[in-house]
Amino acid sequence: MSKILPLLKERSFKKNHLLMFENDESDEVYIIRSGLLKVFRLHEDKEIVLSIAMPGEILGEVEALSLVDYRISSIEALEDVSAWQIRRKDFLQLVEMYPVILKNAYKILVERTRILNRLIRYLSFYDVRTKVANLIVDFYFNFGELTDAGYRIDLKINQSFLATMLGTSRESVSKTLNEFQDEKLIDIREKNFYILDMKKLESICNQTEEIQSLRKWYNL
Repeated sequence: MSKILPLLKERSFKKNHLLMFENDESDEVYIIRSGLLKVFRLHEDKEIVLSIAMPGEILGEVEALSLVDYRISSIEALEDVSAWQIRRKDFLQLVEMYPVILKNAYKILVERTRILNRLIRYLSFYDVRTKVANLIVDFYFNFGELTDAGYRIDLKINQSFLATMLGTSRESVSKTLNEFQDEKLIDIREKNFYILDMKKLESICNQTEEIQSLRKWYNL
């Protein structure tokens, strides 16, 4: 640690701060200490959210290990974020000194690929109702807790954010969420989702994930 700490710079970012923008040239690598961030792409002013980055995750390491510096995607803070920042050349020096860093970076890359594979399935093969049901269950596996009021998702979600993760319109998501509430499947309070009938909600998913534990985004 004595060799690593001098290379790390403590950074704090406010909610909505853009840490990276796709196709920009930069060489910073970030290790997230606290807070959540969204990883996304833009096309003709339309946004598609690819994943949610969580504490413990490394961001920018793929570009650091590649032959070019152009950012693959944009990254924005969903809430106040604390991170360590390290320059590319220092990160590569640490990789040479501690090969386990490269091993862990590879594990994270595999997990990201698995998450993207699921997202592609949602975008390509399912109707809006099945997409929304799957994403809500995914959120529970990653941010959920069982409470007296039901299965609570400890993540404030709005309809627009769901729509950008599913590649559909906010109006379609709103209609589906209203249907789920009418059917007593979920409840929404102050942007927090509560799953009231997990079995029925999972039945809408049409067995799209045979191994439910794989809904956990980072099995590291």
